[in-house]
Amino acid sequence: MTAGEARQDQRWYGRRTGRKLTAARQRLMETRLPELRIDAPAPGRIADLQGRFRGGVTEIWMEIGFGAGEHLAGQAARHPGVGFIGCEPYVNGVASLLALLESAGLDNVRIFDDDVRRLMPSLPDASLDRLYTKL
Repeated sequence: MTAGEARQDQRWYGRRTGRKLTAARQRLMETRLPELRIDAPAPGRIADLQGRFRGGVTEIWMEIGFGAGEHLAGQAARHPGVGFIGCEPYVNGVASLLALLESAGLDNVRIFDDDVRRLMPSLPDASLDRLYTKL
């Protein structure tokens, strides 16, 4: 079975959209998200996660299912030398995180706005120093 076939077999739980975004948040989705987005490459294609962050970072931490982004933005503010990858397919949550990052002037967060199961096979071995997830 190929990776593409495996994705078709994976069942999706949850919703991807909610209420209509405000004009300000829609603008952030159109302008800021493309700057911070990590696209899902083919498995094994990401060679340098740290290179995706300006100025270099000492560690990479990931949060799977960041909701509205409060925890992720708070951690990013407290740890400016750490690169954060937030994974969340819920559009309203992504827009909320973008607003938090914008208001705090944070630049050490990258966003994967899809099912994290599409990203995980592409990460290099032992590339994450910390992982947050909600059970």
